[in-house]
Amino acid sequence: MPATKGYGRDPDLTAPKVPWPLTLTKAQRATVDMLGDMILPADAASPGAGTLGVGAFIDEWISAPYPQQQEDRAKILAGLAWMDAQSRVLNGGDFAAGTATQRATLLDALTVETPSAAMAQPVAFMDRLRNLFVLGFYSLPEGKADMGYIGDQPTEGPYPGPTPEAQAHFMALLASLKLPPLPSSSRA
Repeated sequence: MPATKGYGRDPDLTAPKVPWPLTLTKAQRATVDMLGDMILPADAASPGAGTLGVGAFIDEWISAPYPQQQEDRAKILAGLAWMDAQSRVLNGGDFAAGTATQRATLLDALTVETPSAAMAQPVAFMDRLRNLFVLGFYSLPEGKADMGYIGDQPTEGPYPGPTPEAQAHFMALLASLKLPPLPSSSRA
């Protein structure tokens, strides 16, 4: 079947591949991986996000042709350029070339709750990048294990359903919203 106008056909999930060219340069990808290990560092439960390759997820995300990803692409690329420029001014070299203390100081400057007008875009970049790291990390098996996620495993034994107290609470909530009660056949 020929592709229709728009973004194309759904991907073949049995043969995963990146259907578009990636965006990040080798140096940008190294910086993103470094940031991943700073934002979600290794601990006793799992390696850091950069070590796990979450940077590849971010590179694919910002390379996608969809509007949200294209907006993220502009934000991430501008933010990486800003970090290198700031690092050159403050430390005499790109972000990746700085010492661990220099990199941490610059990263800390991007984690303020209420940034000044001049820092609004760099902070928004870091907020989005941090969000993408969390999204990528916790979708990996290591991230799921790190948080103890067992949602994609069957629960053994009988499931008794909600307690009578929970059902009563739910029915009261429906009544307060002026919604009809559930038929008794759909209640446990």
